[in-house]
Amino acid sequence: MNNSMISAMVAMTGIQQKLGVVSDNIANADTVGYKGKQATFEDVFTTVKQQPGAASQLPGRVTAPGYNIGFGSRMGDVTMDMTQGALKNTQNPTDLAIQGDGMFAVSVDGQQGWTREGSFHYVPVANDPKSAYMATDQGYLLLGDNGQPIKVPAKTQIDIDAKGVIRSTDGNGKVTVVGTRTVDPNTGRETIVPQRIQIDRITHPEGLQQMDGNLFVLPANQERANVIGQMSAATEVRQGYLEGSNVDLSNEMTEMMTVQRAYQLAARALTSSDQMMNLTNTLRG
Repeated sequence: MNNSMISAMVAMTGIQQKLGVVSDNIANADTVGYKGKQATFEDVFTTVKQQPGAASQLPGRVTAPGYNIGFGSRMGDVTMDMTQGALKNTQNPTDLAIQGDGMFAVSVDGQQGWTREGSFHYVPVANDPKSAYMATDQGYLLLGDNGQPIKVPAKTQIDIDAKGVIRSTDGNGKVTVVGTRTVDPNTGRETIVPQRIQIDRITHPEGLQQMDGNLFVLPANQERANVIGQMSAATEVRQGYLEGSNVDLSNEMTEMMTVQRAYQLAARALTSSDQMMNLTNTLRG
């Protein structure tokens, strides 16, 4: 198999994968909190072939001692664009958006995951009809800064400030801070330690593994300290808002057409190589 056929086949494989990335971005252009993905390409293999001695020693001609021979390019890393999407006012008290960097921490099958999708709803707590959890549309429970699912009073008005502190107001107008109740053994005075919504800053998004439903988890071979950091002081929680996708649909449509033309070019190169091989095989001395 000649080099042109190898290069065309490798290029077609990488371009097809690139088309999948672009298609994923287009399909999620309206997904809440979706982060667009970008693909990069790299050379598969490049070698230097030396020029024949006679060709490089022609009088009056300067010829490089060698020339590069490549075998196409393949798709390398797929990175996430973590820029913030536009915030949309929904006036729904259980809709939350993050102003700045960071992700909501959620419980995923006994382990911790992260998401920017803030369309939460109430889930009843077993054996506790007076309380409710906040969960995503996929059923992942929202976590507090103590690593436990946030439990709020049911059938009350919920207010969440910019730092993620939750307050509930009952029908009588009584305001209660959601948190852990502690009692001083000496004075008997009861205090409440506020439980804030846990928002982690993702220092290296490429270290996370993306799952279905705009969810990210930490791979088994990755250390948490290498990927996750504490919430930035500039990061704020916006109640009654949802973050839209950061995908620019016009750019993605242009990228899709470019990728399709590149695939057609690689396919034509493969066809030409096949035709040349057929001509070579049918030559007779």
